[in-house]
Amino acid sequence: MYLAYLALIVRILLLGYERIIFKQLGQNSGSEESVFLIFATGTFFLLPFMVLAPMPSDYSYLWLACLSGLVYAVQTVFYVKSLSSGEASLVGPLYNFNVFFLLVLTTIFLQESLTLYKISGLVLLVYGSSFLSRQKNLLLSLMALIRDKACRFMLICSALVAVGRTIDGFAIRHIHPLTYTFATCIAMTAFLFIHLLVTGRLKSARSLFRNKRRTSIIAGAVDCYSYLALMFAITGIEVSIAEPASMLGMIVTVILAHFIFREKIAGRLVGVVIMILGAWLLFL
Repeated sequence: MYLAYLALIVRILLLGYERIIFKQLGQNSGSEESVFLIFATGTFFLLPFMVLAPMPSDYSYLWLACLSGLVYAVQTVFYVKSLSSGEASLVGPLYNFNVFFLLVLTTIFLQESLTLYKISGLVLLVYGSSFLSRQKNLLLSLMALIRDKACRFMLICSALVAVGRTIDGFAIRHIHPLTYTFATCIAMTAFLFIHLLVTGRLKSARSLFRNKRRTSIIAGAVDCYSYLALMFAITGIEVSIAEPASMLGMIVTVILAHFIFREKIAGRLVGVVIMILGAWLLFL
Protein backbone atom coordinates (compact mmCIF):
# COMPACT_ATOMS: atom_id res chain seq x y z
CA MET A 1 0.00 0.00 0.00
CA TYR A 2 2.84 2.40 0.84
CA LEU A 3 4.41 1.69 -2.57
CA ALA A 4 1.12 2.56 -4.24
CA TYR A 5 0.92 5.95 -2.50
CA LEU A 6 4.58 6.70 -3.19
CA ALA A 7 4.00 5.84 -6.85
CA LEU A 8 1.01 8.21 -6.88
CA ILE A 9 3.14 11.09 -5.55
CA VAL A 10 5.75 10.41 -8.24
CA ARG A 11 2.94 10.30 -10.81
CA ILE A 12 1.62 13.72 -9.73
CA LEU A 13 5.04 15.42 -9.94
CA LEU A 14 5.98 13.85 -13.28
CA LEU A 15 2.57 14.56 -14.81
CA GLY A 16 2.89 18.20 -13.80
CA TYR A 17 6.21 18.53 -15.63
CA GLU A 18 5.13 16.30 -18.54
CA ARG A 19 2.90 18.96 -20.10
CA ILE A 20 5.76 21.45 -20.06
CA ILE A 21 8.30 19.18 -21.76
CA PHE A 22 5.71 17.95 -24.28
CA LYS A 23 4.94 21.53 -25.23
CA GLN A 24 8.65 22.26 -25.71
CA LEU A 25 9.05 19.20 -27.93
CA GLY A 26 5.89 19.77 -29.96
CA GLN A 27 6.37 23.49 -30.68
CA ASN A 28 7.12 24.05 -34.39
CA SER A 29 7.26 20.26 -34.89
CA GLY A 30 4.95 17.56 -36.23
CA SER A 31 2.74 16.07 -33.49
CA GLU A 32 2.96 12.50 -34.80
CA GLU A 33 6.76 12.72 -35.04
CA SER A 34 6.98 14.14 -31.52
CA VAL A 35 4.78 11.42 -30.06
CA PHE A 36 6.74 8.70 -31.84
CA LEU A 37 9.98 9.98 -30.30
CA ILE A 38 8.35 10.14 -26.86
CA PHE A 39 7.17 6.54 -27.08
CA ALA A 40 10.38 5.21 -28.63
CA THR A 41 12.67 6.80 -26.04
CA GLY A 42 10.23 5.92 -23.25
CA THR A 43 10.32 2.25 -24.24
CA PHE A 44 14.12 2.37 -24.20
CA PHE A 45 14.09 3.77 -20.65
CA LEU A 46 11.78 0.99 -19.49
CA LEU A 47 13.90 -1.81 -20.95
CA PRO A 48 16.46 -2.06 -18.06
CA PHE A 49 13.66 -2.52 -15.53
CA MET A 50 12.18 -5.54 -17.30
CA VAL A 51 14.59 -7.82 -15.41
CA LEU A 52 12.44 -7.07 -12.33
CA ALA A 53 9.23 -8.26 -13.98
CA PRO A 54 8.23 -11.93 -13.60
CA MET A 55 7.60 -13.96 -16.74
CA PRO A 56 3.86 -13.94 -17.55
CA SER A 57 2.06 -17.25 -17.19
CA ASP A 58 0.12 -16.55 -20.39
CA TYR A 59 0.05 -13.85 -23.03
CA SER A 60 -3.66 -13.13 -23.25
CA TYR A 61 -2.95 -9.64 -21.88
CA LEU A 62 -1.27 -8.67 -25.16
CA TRP A 63 -4.51 -7.90 -26.97
CA LEU A 64 -5.45 -5.47 -24.19
CA ALA A 65 -1.98 -3.88 -24.35
CA CYS A 66 -2.35 -3.46 -28.12
CA LEU A 67 -5.83 -1.98 -27.76
CA SER A 68 -4.64 0.36 -25.01
CA GLY A 69 -1.58 1.25 -27.09
CA LEU A 70 -3.72 2.26 -30.07
CA VAL A 71 -5.97 4.42 -27.88
CA TYR A 72 -3.02 6.12 -26.19
CA ALA A 73 -1.18 6.66 -29.48
CA VAL A 74 -4.12 8.65 -30.89
CA GLN A 75 -4.75 10.33 -27.53
CA THR A 76 -1.16 11.53 -27.16
CA VAL A 77 -1.13 12.99 -30.68
CA PHE A 78 -4.10 15.18 -29.71
CA TYR A 79 -2.40 15.90 -26.38
CA VAL A 80 0.78 17.20 -28.03
CA LYS A 81 -1.21 19.08 -30.70
CA SER A 82 -3.11 20.86 -27.93
CA LEU A 83 -0.09 21.71 -25.79
CA SER A 84 2.08 22.83 -28.70
CA SER A 85 -0.58 25.14 -30.17
CA GLY A 86 -2.12 26.53 -26.96
CA GLU A 87 -0.97 27.88 -23.62
CA ALA A 88 -0.16 25.10 -21.16
CA SER A 89 -2.02 26.82 -18.33
CA LEU A 90 -5.11 27.14 -20.58
CA VAL A 91 -5.41 23.74 -22.24
CA GLY A 92 -3.71 21.65 -19.54
CA PRO A 93 -6.54 21.87 -16.98
CA LEU A 94 -9.02 20.59 -19.58
CA TYR A 95 -7.25 17.24 -19.27
CA ASN A 96 -9.19 17.01 -15.99
CA PHE A 97 -12.36 16.27 -17.96
CA ASN A 98 -11.12 12.70 -18.41
CA VAL A 99 -12.67 11.88 -15.01
CA PHE A 100 -16.05 13.03 -16.34
CA PHE A 101 -15.72 10.74 -19.34
CA LEU A 102 -14.48 7.98 -17.01
CA LEU A 103 -17.59 8.49 -14.90
CA VAL A 104 -19.78 8.19 -18.00
CA LEU A 105 -18.09 4.90 -18.96
CA THR A 106 -18.45 3.40 -15.48
CA THR A 107 -22.10 4.49 -15.33
CA ILE A 108 -22.88 2.92 -18.70
CA PHE A 109 -20.84 -0.28 -18.47
CA LEU A 110 -20.82 -0.88 -14.71
CA GLN A 111 -24.31 0.50 -13.97
CA GLU A 112 -22.98 2.88 -11.30
CA SER A 113 -25.50 5.37 -9.92
CA LEU A 114 -25.53 9.11 -10.58
CA THR A 115 -25.47 10.70 -7.11
CA LEU A 116 -25.84 14.26 -5.86
CA TYR A 117 -22.06 14.33 -5.22
CA LYS A 118 -21.42 13.42 -8.85
CA ILE A 119 -23.81 16.05 -10.16
CA SER A 120 -22.15 18.65 -7.89
CA GLY A 121 -18.73 17.55 -9.13
CA LEU A 122 -19.79 17.99 -12.75
CA VAL A 123 -21.10 21.49 -12.02
CA LEU A 124 -17.78 22.45 -10.36
CA LEU A 125 -15.80 20.93 -13.23
CA VAL A 126 -17.66 23.05 -15.78
CA TYR A 127 -17.61 26.16 -13.58
CA GLY A 128 -13.88 25.83 -12.90
CA SER A 129 -13.14 25.53 -16.62
CA SER A 130 -14.80 28.93 -17.17
CA PHE A 131 -11.92 30.56 -15.27
CA LEU A 132 -9.41 29.39 -17.89
CA SER A 133 -10.62 31.89 -20.50
CA ARG A 134 -12.52 34.42 -18.41
CA GLN A 135 -15.16 36.43 -20.28
CA LYS A 136 -18.12 38.59 -19.20
CA ASN A 137 -20.20 35.61 -18.09
CA LEU A 138 -20.09 31.84 -17.69
CA LEU A 139 -21.61 31.03 -21.08
CA LEU A 140 -19.22 33.29 -22.98
CA SER A 141 -16.27 31.81 -21.07
CA LEU A 142 -17.28 28.26 -22.01
CA MET A 143 -17.93 29.25 -25.63
CA ALA A 144 -14.43 30.79 -25.79
CA LEU A 145 -12.98 27.43 -24.79
CA ILE A 146 -15.04 25.51 -27.35
CA ARG A 147 -14.03 27.88 -30.15
CA ASP A 148 -10.35 27.41 -29.34
CA LYS A 149 -8.88 24.59 -31.48
CA ALA A 150 -6.22 23.70 -28.90
CA CYS A 151 -8.93 23.33 -26.24
CA ARG A 152 -10.99 21.06 -28.51
CA PHE A 153 -7.92 18.87 -29.06
CA MET A 154 -7.50 18.52 -25.29
CA LEU A 155 -11.15 17.57 -24.77
CA ILE A 156 -10.81 14.80 -27.38
CA CYS A 157 -7.62 13.73 -25.62
CA SER A 158 -9.34 13.58 -22.22
CA ALA A 159 -12.14 11.38 -23.63
CA LEU A 160 -9.59 8.92 -25.04
CA VAL A 161 -7.71 8.87 -21.72
CA ALA A 162 -10.90 7.65 -20.02
CA VAL A 163 -11.14 4.79 -22.53
CA GLY A 164 -7.49 3.89 -21.97
CA ARG A 165 -7.77 3.98 -18.18
CA THR A 166 -10.80 1.68 -18.31
CA ILE A 167 -8.75 -0.86 -20.27
CA ASP A 168 -5.77 -0.43 -17.90
CA GLY A 169 -7.90 -0.95 -14.80
CA PHE A 170 -9.04 -4.32 -16.10
CA ALA A 171 -5.70 -5.48 -17.54
CA ILE A 172 -3.57 -4.63 -14.51
CA ARG A 173 -5.48 -7.18 -12.41
CA HIS A 174 -3.95 -10.01 -14.42
CA ILE A 175 -0.40 -8.91 -15.24
CA HIS A 176 2.59 -7.23 -13.56
CA PRO A 177 2.61 -3.41 -14.06
CA LEU A 178 6.08 -3.44 -15.64
CA THR A 179 5.16 -6.13 -18.15
CA TYR A 180 1.91 -4.43 -19.11
CA THR A 181 3.47 -0.96 -19.36
CA PHE A 182 6.32 -2.25 -21.54
CA ALA A 183 3.93 -4.07 -23.86
CA THR A 184 1.73 -0.99 -24.14
CA CYS A 185 4.74 1.23 -24.92
CA ILE A 186 5.88 -1.15 -27.65
CA ALA A 187 2.37 -1.16 -29.14
CA MET A 188 2.20 2.65 -29.12
CA THR A 189 5.62 2.93 -30.74
CA ALA A 190 4.75 0.34 -33.39
CA PHE A 191 1.48 2.04 -34.34
CA LEU A 192 3.21 5.41 -34.73
CA PHE A 193 6.13 3.86 -36.64
CA ILE A 194 3.74 2.28 -39.15
CA HIS A 195 1.87 5.56 -39.51
CA LEU A 196 5.05 7.56 -40.17
CA LEU A 197 6.35 4.88 -42.55
CA VAL A 198 3.16 4.84 -44.60
CA THR A 199 2.98 8.65 -44.74
CA GLY A 200 6.70 9.00 -45.54
CA ARG A 201 7.50 11.03 -42.43
CA LEU A 202 10.14 8.86 -40.72
CA LYS A 203 12.84 11.16 -42.09
CA SER A 204 11.06 14.08 -40.44
CA ALA A 205 11.12 12.21 -37.11
CA ARG A 206 14.87 11.62 -37.42
CA SER A 207 15.39 15.30 -38.15
CA LEU A 208 13.34 16.28 -35.11
CA PHE A 209 15.41 13.98 -32.90
CA ARG A 210 18.65 15.54 -34.15
CA ASN A 211 17.33 19.05 -33.51
CA LYS A 212 15.71 18.32 -30.13
CA ARG A 213 17.62 15.30 -28.87
CA ARG A 214 17.77 16.35 -25.22
CA THR A 215 14.11 17.39 -25.10
CA SER A 216 13.04 14.13 -26.79
CA ILE A 217 14.96 12.02 -24.29
CA ILE A 218 13.57 13.88 -21.27
CA ALA A 219 10.02 13.75 -22.66
CA GLY A 220 10.27 10.00 -23.23
CA ALA A 221 11.64 9.35 -19.74
CA VAL A 222 9.00 11.53 -18.05
CA ASP A 223 6.18 9.95 -20.05
CA CYS A 224 7.10 6.30 -19.46
CA TYR A 225 7.93 6.70 -15.77
CA SER A 226 4.78 8.74 -15.17
CA TYR A 227 2.64 6.01 -16.74
CA LEU A 228 4.56 3.28 -14.91
CA ALA A 229 4.02 5.10 -11.61
CA LEU A 230 0.27 5.15 -12.30
CA MET A 231 0.27 1.40 -13.07
CA PHE A 232 1.98 0.73 -9.72
CA ALA A 233 -0.40 3.12 -7.97
CA ILE A 234 -3.55 1.36 -9.20
CA THR A 235 -2.31 -1.98 -7.88
CA GLY A 236 -3.16 -0.66 -4.39
CA ILE A 237 -5.44 2.31 -5.12
CA GLU A 238 -8.64 2.24 -7.16
CA VAL A 239 -8.47 3.87 -10.61
CA SER A 240 -11.40 6.11 -9.66
CA ILE A 241 -9.26 7.56 -6.85
CA ALA A 242 -5.80 7.50 -8.45
CA GLU A 243 -6.88 9.36 -11.59
CA PRO A 244 -8.52 12.34 -9.82
CA ALA A 245 -5.55 12.51 -7.41
CA SER A 246 -3.21 12.69 -10.41
CA MET A 247 -4.88 15.96 -11.33
CA LEU A 248 -2.98 17.68 -8.54
CA GLY A 249 -0.15 17.68 -11.08
CA MET A 250 -2.07 20.40 -12.91
CA ILE A 251 -1.09 22.85 -10.16
CA VAL A 252 2.55 22.00 -10.89
CA THR A 253 1.94 22.56 -14.62
CA VAL A 254 0.30 25.96 -14.19
CA ILE A 255 3.05 27.22 -11.87
CA LEU A 256 5.81 25.98 -14.20
CA ALA A 257 4.02 27.51 -17.21
CA HIS A 258 4.19 30.88 -15.47
CA PHE A 259 7.93 30.70 -14.82
CA ILE A 260 9.01 28.95 -18.04
CA PHE A 261 6.61 30.39 -20.64
CA ARG A 262 5.66 33.59 -18.76
CA GLU A 263 1.96 32.72 -18.99
CA LYS A 264 -0.53 34.70 -16.90
CA ILE A 265 -2.01 32.24 -14.42
CA ALA A 266 -3.71 34.26 -11.65
CA GLY A 267 -7.34 33.49 -12.62
CA ARG A 268 -6.54 30.09 -14.10
CA LEU A 269 -5.04 28.75 -10.89
CA VAL A 270 -8.38 29.39 -9.15
CA GLY A 271 -10.14 27.47 -11.93
CA VAL A 272 -7.72 24.56 -11.61
CA VAL A 273 -8.41 24.22 -7.87
CA ILE A 274 -12.18 24.31 -8.49
CA MET A 275 -11.88 21.67 -11.23
CA ILE A 276 -9.81 19.38 -9.02
CA LEU A 277 -12.43 19.65 -6.27
CA GLY A 278 -15.14 18.86 -8.81
CA ALA A 279 -13.18 15.84 -10.06
CA TRP A 280 -12.95 14.47 -6.52
CA LEU A 281 -16.70 14.88 -5.97
CA LEU A 282 -17.41 12.85 -9.11
CA PHE A 283 -16.05 9.75 -7.43
CA LEU A 284 -17.40 10.13 -3.89
